[in-house]
Amino acid sequence: MKKIMLTIGLATACLANLFAGETLQLKLVPDREVVLKGSPQEVVVKIDLSAIAGKKKSRRTPLNLAVVLDKSGSMTGAKLEKTKQAAMQLVDRLAPNDIFSLVIFSDHAEVLVSAQKIEDKNALKEKIQSIRADGSTALYSGVKMGAGQIEEYLSSKRINRVILLSDGLANVGPSSPRELRRLGSQLAERGISVTTIGVGDDYNEDLMAALAEASDANYYYVKDTEKLPEIFARELGEMLSVAARDVRIEIICPDGVQPLGFIGRAEKFESQKASVNLSQFTTGQNRYLFLRCLVNGSKPEVARVKVNYTDELNGGTVEVADDVVKIRFTEDRDAADKSVNGAVVAQKEIMLTAVAKDAAMAQADAGNYKQAAQILAAQGGALNRAYANAPATVQIQLRSELDNISNFTNQFESGQYGSGSRKMMQSQSYNSRNSK
Repeated sequence: MKKIMLTIGLATACLANLFAGETLQLKLVPDREVVLKGSPQEVVVKIDLSAIAGKKKSRRTPLNLAVVLDKSGSMTGAKLEKTKQAAMQLVDRLAPNDIFSLVIFSDHAEVLVSAQKIEDKNALKEKIQSIRADGSTALYSGVKMGAGQIEEYLSSKRINRVILLSDGLANVGPSSPRELRRLGSQLAERGISVTTIGVGDDYNEDLMAALAEASDANYYYVKDTEKLPEIFARELGEMLSVAARDVRIEIICPDGVQPLGFIGRAEKFESQKASVNLSQFTTGQNRYLFLRCLVNGSKPEVARVKVNYTDELNGGTVEVADDVVKIRFTEDRDAADKSVNGAVVAQKEIMLTAVAKDAAMAQADAGNYKQAAQILAAQGGALNRAYANAPATVQIQLRSELDNISNFTNQFESGQYGSGSRKMMQSQSYNSRNSK
């Protein structure tokens, strides 16, 4: 019997070693495998990260959650009632070891529920139900106060998250996207991410997106208040199914390769090196970056990529994945043309569509609707050219983007582009650029 048990134990250990570090799988795919010799050429590399699907967590990562709610006068009625319903349903799904706090803001911010473990859910829900709408929108103070509650129990062994909901313009205290982005970056450095939920068509979407993007969190545009409980449930569901977090991607390009940057992202290269931080991956989630490089030489290596992350499916250990992307050189133009990867080219164009939407919004903000329409029309042509060589699954995405571009172009040309259109376009761009 002891011998059998020993054999089983050894087999279990081998399986553990086999799967350890495989929660995040890294693939590097260039948009072409063969490049013509003799002249500098751009190569785009898809840095593809996917979290393993179908593997159950050995433990539930406890949450440290601060909900920050706008209770200004504009929230009166269905907005506030649906918000309270969503928050109460969230409380119902929390576990005893989770930390919950609630901050409300109007003319000023105040802590309605201080950071605490979940002991009396009914008492927490009574606090939520008591919220009444009035006053202005001290959004910055609300976020800072919510982060302060998170810091009471801040721990690398918890998922530390602020969920901010607002329907209006920040009009008390710091209120620019730059100031909110700076706050988001400061919180991200301390391990706190800020998900933002904008309700209706009157809030500042640039501010809400900047705050979320600074910590690689989610940004939601909610036009229909009936969907608020669904949004809160989705956000909580993601936190409960985190497979990997604190993901740091390091990219090094060798001499002879000029890194041009990432499509749709602000991170820069210094001395041939760059790093990108992503907050988390849920089980089965796929996220990716597109690295642009100018290749001018004969060496095959384009870039080395190393990924460090906390593996929540393997007991919170720190794991590493790495890979090298290489190409070949030829004097045969046909061979170079045949090596083009249609899927990567099409996905690159989808990412460039997000960049085009941002550029079109900037033109529309300046009143240049004709130029905005032209930007989208040009990108629509690029999507159409990529369609023929794309696999069927990517063609579905291309058709969706073509429909979106056509819709926004028609709005620019007909004078129907408004606040809701801008929020929808920015939401689409945000989700594409951050592969959400």
